[in-house]
Amino acid sequence: MTSSQDAEAATSPTSSTERASDIISAAKSTTNRTKKRQAESTDAVATFMTRRFGIAGGLAWLGFLTIGTLGEQIKTRMEVASELSGTKDVTDAVEVVLPSGVRYKDLRVGGGSVPIKGYLAVLDYTATADGVEFESTRKRGKPIVYIYGSRPFTGGNCAGLEEALSTMKAGGRRLVTIPPALGFGERGAVLRPTEHVPDKQGIVPPNATLVYDVELVRVSIPPS
Repeated sequence: MTSSQDAEAATSPTSSTERASDIISAAKSTTNRTKKRQAESTDAVATFMTRRFGIAGGLAWLGFLTIGTLGEQIKTRMEVASELSGTKDVTDAVEVVLPSGVRYKDLRVGGGSVPIKGYLAVLDYTATADGVEFESTRKRGKPIVYIYGSRPFTGGNCAGLEEALSTMKAGGRRLVTIPPALGFGERGAVLRPTEHVPDKQGIVPPNATLVYDVELVRVSIPPS
């Protein structure tokens, strides 16, 4: 091909159209990735609703999503504002030791509701066993949702953590230390990947002391 033909090819409508098409495709790909990241924040709730209450529950939750953000779906705007106004960080909190041996120290005091048996609780935490991390919903970017007070415990939850949550308010954050007897005891635990959390994995050795940096994100009435 001659130099003039090369120049014509470089500036031909077909070449320009192909470049424009590539740019549009790249932009769409970026937009899709952004939307995916935004959607992941509600995946945990939608997944839980579907598993616990069937397709109707999942669809009901998706219906709520059209109203507003996660906080606005579960609480009214006024209630969310009240929670935020009542939430405050603390730096000099005294460690509380419960009769059971569970210890906790508040990092942030919430302004919302305390957990109620049968209500949904949304948790975001990082947990260690004898100093080694075995679970982090923060790293996954997906808080867990469960019915407070339900049994058996699932995932990285345990009796000691639920006891510490009982006096927390939504929006609060605590550093909780749990003795082995109220954690996973002599048997320990192995967290395995699931269909909905394929990257879940972690090992809790027998008789391990657990430490959770846990935030109670939200407390909500489950759908009927």
